[in-house]
Amino acid sequence: MEKESTFMYDEDLDRLMIFNNIGDDEKVYGSVNILNLILDITTKNRIANIEIRNVSDYLKSIEKDPSILKMLNSAKINVMQVRGGFLIQIVLVGLNKIEKIPYTIPTEEKILITA
Repeated sequence: MEKESTFMYDEDLDRLMIFNNIGDDEKVYGSVNILNLILDITTKNRIANIEIRNVSDYLKSIEKDPSILKMLNSAKINVMQVRGGFLIQIVLVGLNKIEKIPYTIPTEEKILITA
């Protein structure tokens, strides 16, 4: 599932926050810390918000250009259920550049999380 999101990049703290719209019938149920991510999950098992800490260092470590953070036009979250876990892909769009940030999250139990 792909959904347009709003975002905020804090250069001083090097954190990128991406906010999904949640329905009136949803509330944030809790947060999960995974790697350098904080995921806020709703009562309907959807990702409400994602925060990426030390995002520019992470981009460099996966050979992506961190300069896109200073010229972001949009950010999207894609979540795909994969065997043994799920894949979160964050798509950053700035000027004439697109960077895709992948996170593969293994799980011991089958869970369903959507964007």
